[in-house]
Amino acid sequence: MKAHLWVLLVPLVTVTCAQSVPSFPASFPTMPSHRLAGAKIFALWPVGYALETSQEEHQFKAIFVLDRGKAKQELELLYSSRNPQAMSYALVGMRKLDQNRYAELLAEARVSELEVTTMSGCVGETKTLRTVASELDAGKYDRWLRWMPSF
Repeated sequence: MKAHLWVLLVPLVTVTCAQSVPSFPASFPTMPSHRLAGAKIFALWPVGYALETSQEEHQFKAIFVLDRGKAKQELELLYSSRNPQAMSYALVGMRKLDQNRYAELLAEARVSELEVTTMSGCVGETKTLRTVASELDAGKYDRWLRWMPSF
């Protein structure tokens, strides 16, 4: 009986494992900024009823495992994407990595009327990039930034 059970289980386990491995097309972007450039929300805290970390936040955190120079380069790409959510993440990152460049981007963001879709907990809202930039500069996200690695 045991031998027959193994004959049935081994193919079943093999098929199940093979199906759970994701496959990506060869053109799938691998750098964090490429994935984050299409961000749908700007959220740095757990979101939704389950209070889970958003995919965008996971992608943003992936930038900080890179060396400082590459991380700054990724943040520049994010800001240049003109996606307001991505631009918000870029501002947060530059505040941590390069105060001089942050000040330059902040000056530009403070006059922007681009609309950012934000989420905090279960509450989603639309704010201007100008508002997000002002909140960031006022220290609203500093508590979150302390969790990011220092270079």
